[in-house]
Amino acid sequence: MDSPGDWSASALFSPSKARAQQAQAKDWAFVDAWLAKRYGKSLPSFERHEDTLQALLSLATVNESADEQRALVERVEKAALQAGAKRSHENDEVYNATAEALNSDGLQDLEALAEVAMMLGTTDAQQMGVRVSELTNQHFELSEQVRQSAAQEAALERERIRLHTLLLDLGREDFRAPANLPEQTTEWMRNVKHMKAKLGEYDERLTALRGVSTGSLSVEDVLKQAQDVASQRQRLADLERNLAAFDDLPSNPSAARKKLESARNELRILTRRRDELFENMAAR
Repeated sequence: MDSPGDWSASALFSPSKARAQQAQAKDWAFVDAWLAKRYGKSLPSFERHEDTLQALLSLATVNESADEQRALVERVEKAALQAGAKRSHENDEVYNATAEALNSDGLQDLEALAEVAMMLGTTDAQQMGVRVSELTNQHFELSEQVRQSAAQEAALERERIRLHTLLLDLGREDFRAPANLPEQTTEWMRNVKHMKAKLGEYDERLTALRGVSTGSLSVEDVLKQAQDVASQRQRLADLERNLAAFDDLPSNPSAARKKLESARNELRILTRRRDELFENMAAR
């Protein structure tokens, strides 16, 4: 910074520089006043040059602006508190006057209206109507969801009962494969093959008999052979019916148990789906 002697000498020969020095002196005076207000007599030491002046000037300007804004906010808050207290007092007077003018039924209606306004978060009649309409729509949608969920639960319960009944039926003695089923099946197949071979043999014998003169055979012999053929045919038919009864069952006990376990797994899945649906309904 220029000394007072330099300032006076320069000002005599350069009016513009004199004006700049006067402005700088005013800025320093503003900064010094701000520092004195902040720190009092214990001012911090610093170099007084142009960069310091600009930095302190900016800092002082920002702080002064912040102080003014803070003071303005305080005044606004104070005014708002006073206005709120005044409105609260006026509202209390209006409420008291209204309550005194109403009978017990009217007072209950007024309190109910106040509770509704608090729950809806508004005191505007139009907004209250809109929100009541929205709540009605939401209630209808939730009721429909509950109804549909109940219908699904009932359907799942019916399906569970059906599968449980089927599982019990499959577990009865009538549906259990005999322990010796493989041996019986093998024996029946062997008998079928044997009877088919016998049937073919008897057919050949009958064919041969048709070509022979009836004088060489008695009627009793022919009838006896015919009865034997019919008996063998009946036995073959009985064996085939016994085999047909096991067409839909697995050929061994292990496969039959797997089929039963598959039905049980399906029942468990449906039961779990029903329980999850019931838990979701309870959570709503």
